[in-house]
Amino acid sequence: MTQSRGNILVVDDTPANLQLLESILQERGYTVRAAINGRLAIKAARLQPPDLVMLDINMPEMNGFEVCRELKNDPQSAAIPVIFVSAAVETADKLHAFEEGGVDYVTKPFQPMEVLARVETHLELARVRSELQRQNQALAQALQTLTRAQTQLVQSEKMAALGLLTAGVAHELNNPLNFISASVQGLQKTVAPVDQLMLLCQDLAGGEAGAALRRLQAWIGANHPEELRQEMNELVSNACYGANRAAEIVASLRIFSRLDEADRKNVNLHECLDAALLLLHNRYKDHIRIERRYGDLPLWLCQPGRLNQVFMNLLGNAVDAINAKPAHAADEEIRVSTRLQERGGRSCAVVEIADTGIGMSDEVKQHLFEPFFTTKEVGGGVGLGLAISHGIVRDHEGSIEVESREGQGSLFRVVLPQFEV
Repeated sequence: MTQSRGNILVVDDTPANLQLLESILQERGYTVRAAINGRLAIKAARLQPPDLVMLDINMPEMNGFEVCRELKNDPQSAAIPVIFVSAAVETADKLHAFEEGGVDYVTKPFQPMEVLARVETHLELARVRSELQRQNQALAQALQTLTRAQTQLVQSEKMAALGLLTAGVAHELNNPLNFISASVQGLQKTVAPVDQLMLLCQDLAGGEAGAALRRLQAWIGANHPEELRQEMNELVSNACYGANRAAEIVASLRIFSRLDEADRKNVNLHECLDAALLLLHNRYKDHIRIERRYGDLPLWLCQPGRLNQVFMNLLGNAVDAINAKPAHAADEEIRVSTRLQERGGRSCAVVEIADTGIGMSDEVKQHLFEPFFTTKEVGGGVGLGLAISHGIVRDHEGSIEVESREGQGSLFRVVLPQFEV
């Protein structure tokens, strides 16, 4: 059985015209249905939507323009192409046909080859349009899936960074808290003799001076007041140091973990850098020297929460590059510097982070900002940190520049133009 080339609805109140069109189209392999008036045509189209409608204009009760209008107002039949068929040759009639939604116009008496050419053309256009719509829907679905996956990967990278940050913060807070805990325990031991001294002072004030003085002398011999005073001062000093250090870490954490990522505000970039360095302190404190060369930067309009993520990524990578060296030298260093610079007629804040780590080859530099590219061992990173950082800086209308040679360290330069207020 030969497969139909398409389903065509022919509408005409003249039986002879219907028969002629049917024969022309059926001979070419089309499936044809006929309707002798507009009402029947609309019912037929709704019952089984055709691939194309050939519609006479001059019909009683409901003319072709009205039929076309009904079809186009129905979402189920709105996309069906309509070719008008009429003996009228006036330009106004043709324009009216196109205004109502027709795609073409055939004049009676029609030529079979012309009818077939126009039908085939518009059926092919309809098929192409339908295929484009299907592909657009598939692309939209793919884009939605990709966007969802990208969001999940970015969130995964943030959670991985948060895990490292949490471990570092826990370790950093543990040291000052140990100072406080040990100092408080020591102070608890010194409270008892001090309490005894207070009672002796009360006895002296009460008039029993002789007995009180004897007990005071015994207390002095047992507790060594000068040593006790020195010990108490040291314990209080240690507790204060621990409390201040913990407060600094918490303040840095608040600077780093700003929740207003979508908002631009004027911030001190040096505070952002210092916060990231403090939170990474546990990873470099014993073997890497930090050199700060801060220039005179004004408050900078930016998205601080997102920039903090960039600084944390770049500084963390600098630490990793040094830790990846087979043997650490005594002079390992990370240099953090800032300055103002004019670029392209705009004032820019330039932040440079240089390390004495293992450096990179030219091949590695070419792929550095590609998602999932990483030179770290399995479990050391998924290769999204620099890609995300690059996107954040690009959203700030800035750029990240890289200078590196194998075995000679690396320098990352973040250029941030000042936003127009």
